[in-house]
Amino acid sequence: MSTFDPAPAAALIAAAMNERRRFDVIPEAQRPRTIPEGYDIQDRLAADCGKPGGLQDATAGWKLGIGSVNAMKGAGLDQPLIGRMFASRLVQNGTDITGPAGAKALIEIEIAFTLARDIAPTEKVANPLDVVAQANLVSEIVLSRFVDRTKVGLPSFAADSVGFHALVIGPKVEPTSAASIARSLTVTCDGKKATDIPTGDDAIDPATMLAALIRHARARGITLKKGEVVTTGTLSRPFDAPIPSTIEATSDGGSVRYALKAR
Repeated sequence: MSTFDPAPAAALIAAAMNERRRFDVIPEAQRPRTIPEGYDIQDRLAADCGKPGGLQDATAGWKLGIGSVNAMKGAGLDQPLIGRMFASRLVQNGTDITGPAGAKALIEIEIAFTLARDIAPTEKVANPLDVVAQANLVSEIVLSRFVDRTKVGLPSFAADSVGFHALVIGPKVEPTSAASIARSLTVTCDGKKATDIPTGDDAIDPATMLAALIRHARARGITLKKGEVVTTGTLSRPFDAPIPSTIEATSDGGSVRYALKAR
C-alpha cells in the first residue's frame, strides 16, 4: 500500500501564499484524493509555518465552511469543511484587503469566537459556548490559491484551508446573538444590496459549528489553543464581489466595513 506524502503540496500552497499568486491545480502526483488527505496537507502547511520553505506566517485560528444542513447535503458531507487562518490575514475593521485586479472574492458575514482556553483532543466539551472568551461580528474573504476553486474538488479545497484569504474583525457581540444579528443584517457592495439572509436548513448556528471544530480537532489529535479565533460560517448568503469594491455589513450588533483593493 502506498502512503500519501502531504509535503510537496503543502510547499506548493505555502509558496503561492508567500508570493500572493494563484495556480490552476495541484499536480496529479501530489494531489489529495480524499478530504482527510486534504487535511493532511493543511496540517503540514500549519506545522511548517515559519520554517525555510514554509509559509512565512503563523497560525491564528480556524474557519468553517459549507456548514448548513443543505450545503453539506449538496456537497455530500456529514461535517463542515474546516480550514486554518493565519495571523497576518486577521485585520481590524476598516482595513483594506488586497487581491488580484479583476478577480472576484467570495464575501461572508459571520460570528467569530475567541477561545478562552486550550482544548485538548482528549477533552469532551458539553457546551461549546463555555470555551468562548468573546465573540465578534466579522467578514471572511474567500479567495483561493486556485484560479477556480470550483473546479479542483473538495480534497484540494480542504488542503487550501477552504480558500481562506482574510478576516476583517468588527465589533464585539454577545456569543448567543447570531439569530438577532442575522434578522437585522444588511450587506452592501458599493452601496447596493448584495445578498440576503438564509433561513431554516440553509442557515448555520455558530455554536454547532464550534462543536464541529472541536470534533475535528479531537479526530486529528490537535489541541485548540487559547486565543485562537474561530469564524463559524456565514450568516449571510455568500456572494462574489469584484476587486476593487467596498463592502459594508450593518446589524443591531454593529457594522463591518472595508474595501477590496487591487494589488
